[in-house]
Amino acid sequence: MHSNTVFPSEFEHNIGSVAELSALLALYGADLALLKILPKNANDKNQIYVASDFGVLFDIFDLTLAERGASTSETKDRSDSSSRIREAAFNSFTWIRRNGPPVAARRVKAIIYPQYPEARLSGLQTVENTMPQALSVAYTKQYPEAKRLLVLGRLPRGECIGLVCIDMSSEFEAELAALPGFTRAKACKRLEIAQDSAGKLEARLASVLGKSLPGCRLDSYGNTLPFSGTQVCGYTLEHALGIVPNSNMDGDLYGIELKTHTQVKVTLFTPEPDGGLYVESFAGFMKKYGYADADGDYRLTGVHRAGEICAKSGLTLQVWEYREEEGRRVAYPYNPATALTAKIGAVDVVLTGPEGEVAASWSLERLMNCWGAKHNQVVYIKANKVPNPDAAQAAAGHEHLVTFERTVMWCRNTTAERLLNAICDGVIFLDPAPKLHATSSAKNKRRAQWRVNDITKAASALYSEVKFRTVAQITAL
Repeated sequence: MHSNTVFPSEFEHNIGSVAELSALLALYGADLALLKILPKNANDKNQIYVASDFGVLFDIFDLTLAERGASTSETKDRSDSSSRIREAAFNSFTWIRRNGPPVAARRVKAIIYPQYPEARLSGLQTVENTMPQALSVAYTKQYPEAKRLLVLGRLPRGECIGLVCIDMSSEFEAELAALPGFTRAKACKRLEIAQDSAGKLEARLASVLGKSLPGCRLDSYGNTLPFSGTQVCGYTLEHALGIVPNSNMDGDLYGIELKTHTQVKVTLFTPEPDGGLYVESFAGFMKKYGYADADGDYRLTGVHRAGEICAKSGLTLQVWEYREEEGRRVAYPYNPATALTAKIGAVDVVLTGPEGEVAASWSLERLMNCWGAKHNQVVYIKANKVPNPDAAQAAAGHEHLVTFERTVMWCRNTTAERLLNAICDGVIFLDPAPKLHATSSAKNKRRAQWRVNDITKAASALYSEVKFRTVAQITAL
């Protein structure tokens, strides 16, 4: 141990009770926390073991998955793609100090070892090259019997705040033991912190829903501009709620995503393929599976559901998981009964051609990066759009009147497993609309639309909690 090492550092906290911890986390806006009593060998060198199921982190926090190098496990064939180590970076992680402002971490990552399986934390240093000393090798050597509590608090959009508790009383430990565990990881305790985000949002919506509003949007400076494009309903709602477009909080209040829709058929997200002929040669893909229109452009359309050949393209959507057999990577139908962490790098959603060839594929990482903690609380709002009868407003560019229905659909808690199962069951389908321009590649369009036919019926497959709520009109708050 270096002589200048000081224990504890500014990141260690002395907390006396669950109520005290909850109050501290509430000050920073957290609504949920994962609490983990750390074993003796948990430190920055060995990495911090969290759970055998990576989903306990992915379901809570905003993470971006990326592929890492080959596993060094001696018990598994290194050629086995399912045992390759993966990592997921926290898009926002901040350490909380006892005194002074929080400090951002440089790059905290969840390292995923499919062969065990398990998930560990790495990269704990802050942008100031500091870290909680209680997570250091020096600390665990000097105080091998010390009890340490790692606290990972979730902010409403999946940002993470972290702190470490030391010198815990037996009373505090008993309170922690009495907390419920997470379904995916019983040893990780779940602490819910009341923030009433839903109540705050409902109060804001109450003054907007049910009214007829001229189609408009806010510019980046907060000025009102007329708008009549296809996104008029979403922009008009954001305008009414004071949400500035392109502020990284689009369609979001209090960490709750807002989705407007004029029909029950809804586009959930639009990730492009990251594998297959589509990636190797977009032109080759379009000419092989698409059709030429009157202008000589190639297009590819049609509803693609799992297990069904699309009559328009001849392609079949499938969900595969891969296994290594005698040095070959063999595809099998996705099995929802086996743990996703153990095969996180070996699951693809694919479009196969008539000969079984992979025309396009979406890795699990690609799909998960579009469907995670940011979608954990979503309010779907039905909108009605009609031509604006006010001639002066219409002439000024407000061509539509938009009315938002007062009964909304409030959805909570989704997972990667729910997403895959919905694709397998045909609830989510691919409705692509790419275009290969005949003469100018700059005019090509790459459009992969993942949709549901009726969001009011599909929601129960995507979310664990779905409620229809009528927002009462509020004239004064």
